[in-house]
Amino acid sequence: MPLRQFEKKSSAFSGVIFDLFGTLVDDFVTWIGQMQSELIAALAVPSESFTEIWRQTAAMRTIGAFQTVEASIDYVCGIIGIQVPAEQMAKAVEIRLQNIRRGLNPRADVLETLTQLKSAGHKIGLVSNCSIEIPILWPETEFADLFDSAIFSSRERLKKPDPRIYQLTCQRLGVEPAACIYIADGENHELAAAAKLGLHAVLFRNLSQYNRGELLREAMEWQGDSITSVTEVLQRVRD
Repeated sequence: MPLRQFEKKSSAFSGVIFDLFGTLVDDFVTWIGQMQSELIAALAVPSESFTEIWRQTAAMRTIGAFQTVEASIDYVCGIIGIQVPAEQMAKAVEIRLQNIRRGLNPRADVLETLTQLKSAGHKIGLVSNCSIEIPILWPETEFADLFDSAIFSSRERLKKPDPRIYQLTCQRLGVEPAACIYIADGENHELAAAAKLGLHAVLFRNLSQYNRGELLREAMEWQGDSITSVTEVLQRVRD
């Protein structure tokens, strides 16, 4: 059933800021293993060593230590002591981009909800902790034209729950924190950090939160506002 259209009207929230993974798109955890296997095969590197060092450097990728896909792969291979030929590197980069591109498909009703928010005059922002592949691919996604500002940790070298990343998003939207609603799945205590800055934090509940342990501890313990469908955001901005 199509979402009901609503007219522009005054609202307590002039800005709506979303998390990406686990909120607008599915979390990569469901198929990351397959991508890793393909990457290792393309590079012809020792599986155990590459997997372990790649895991250890996840925080570096998220905070923007590598501004190209090649740089992140080359760094790990360098620690192992392997110099990857250009042809293999190009193949590995394409594997990363192809797989992550596949993971940027919007969940049901997301695009229509974003379109309605935009039509109603709300400023729409994104804050995502992610590696450099996401901002590289973002312009070609269905999301790109619907967002007024998209903040990626790997580009800004800031990550949630650092309050500065929320402040930056509000500034680029031209909206005060108190006039923003923040929708996220509660990874790394992002909701509490947003609320402390003055945003209205809303947990997006999904089944994967119960299989992620400490990473999504906030989601399991959250006592504040929550939704189970992205379409519920339309009601929140009208309340």
